[in-house]
Amino acid sequence: MSDMDRRRFLLLAGAAGVKTKHAYAHVLTSPVAVTMPLIRGPVMPEDFTGLSYEAGQLYNADYFSPTNHALIAAFKKLSGHGVLRMGGHLSNITVWEGVGQDEPKQVRGVRHGIEDYWEWPLVDPTVQHNRKGMITHRAIENLRGFLDAVNWRLIYCLNFACGSAARAADEAAFVSQAMGNRLIAFVVGNEPDGFGEDPFFRTKGYNFDQYITEYDEWTRTVRAMTPHAPFAGPDTEGNVETWVKGFARHVKHDAVLLTSHFYGMGPASDPRMTAERLLRKVNPELEAQIAGVRQASVLSGGVPYRMDEGNSCFGGGRPGVSDAYASALWAADYMLRVASEGFVGVNLHGGGVGIYTPIETSEKSAAAPRPVYFGMLLAQRFAGFTVSRCTLRTEANVTAYVGQRGANEMRIAVVNKGAEAISIQLPGAVRKRSMQAWRLSGLALDAKDGVRFEEASSSKGEGQMVPGYSAMLWECS
Repeated sequence: MSDMDRRRFLLLAGAAGVKTKHAYAHVLTSPVAVTMPLIRGPVMPEDFTGLSYEAGQLYNADYFSPTNHALIAAFKKLSGHGVLRMGGHLSNITVWEGVGQDEPKQVRGVRHGIEDYWEWPLVDPTVQHNRKGMITHRAIENLRGFLDAVNWRLIYCLNFACGSAARAADEAAFVSQAMGNRLIAFVVGNEPDGFGEDPFFRTKGYNFDQYITEYDEWTRTVRAMTPHAPFAGPDTEGNVETWVKGFARHVKHDAVLLTSHFYGMGPASDPRMTAERLLRKVNPELEAQIAGVRQASVLSGGVPYRMDEGNSCFGGGRPGVSDAYASALWAADYMLRVASEGFVGVNLHGGGVGIYTPIETSEKSAAAPRPVYFGMLLAQRFAGFTVSRCTLRTEANVTAYVGQRGANEMRIAVVNKGAEAISIQLPGAVRKRSMQAWRLSGLALDAKDGVRFEEASSSKGEGQMVPGYSAMLWECS
């Protein structure tokens, strides 16, 4: 390596927050070979990338609107064919302009949500100052215009916590008519597996058998007004082994998607929730989710699974982690990992000034990308390609994925979640082709500014250097 090349590498390593003594040590070691799998993985759908917002955001009819040009630009840059999910904890206490506004159970639930819920920072300032609003017909019509502008589709959560089946039928009928083919599915309730812990919604010990009985009643009532209304679920906070598998057995192909939630760690109040924990080499909860989802899909007869709400740390996000560069590395790795396991999509949750939001909306910023957004950009470049995990013979905390489309197009991503730089030897079939490289980088794991995903130059030698705490993407055709 020439002095100029070494100097350039050390600068890149420093920009990624890597100690230069580690970076220099790895320059002298043999490259780690990326071994491609013999069988191609599943295709990452074009609409794999998604965002999840609190349903209360619809209280501002001008937010998801064809006139919100800043937000439209942020969505379109993220994905040309994404999925917006409207749900979250606030969907448990929203009011609909039509049927059910004065029902006692809903009135009590709404008051409970206004006084006790922490999720209000996840909506824009207009809604934060108007928590007693409602979802209006105009908001739904504007939402359709927004989805047309960004070419995204919709998953819409009905208020199962304090609403009624009659309200759901009225609301779903209007949403279905307004959305047309932009609607993917309705979801009956947000995290109903936790309803037994909140006496405002259900009795203590509320279980899956009770839920599925109500679910059947609600879907029948909705379909009495909207015969072909599509549904997904069970949209639980987890509980794949019990609730998701039970739902899969019960509904089979009557549902268009299986859904549940996943957060990389938590709760946010626990001081042990650090960047290092988020980026650990093995996450047992993730491995359990992947195994359970695979079994649930079989039980349902092949209904696809979408992780339709999640992020780095549950409980609102961990400051200095969820709003920092570490979350970008986590998002890139998580999205590619679950794509390689056959998930058909991921919706990262956020909105407003929430700590983990991908797009911030505040008094100062209409639609500012946060660090996690840039990790999503990297993963999104695999849309339309098969995605497979690659083998790396190293103890380092690094992962690699290959994307393939047709006979010639290929993409390889390497996510280095460790502090030390590593030299990567790409497969020979890749090294012989013309390549375009991209780099995901940040100044430090806790950096909130200076996170970038941008084109980069490739080394001409055998080894491709991946600085500590960074990710590289190579594209060739």
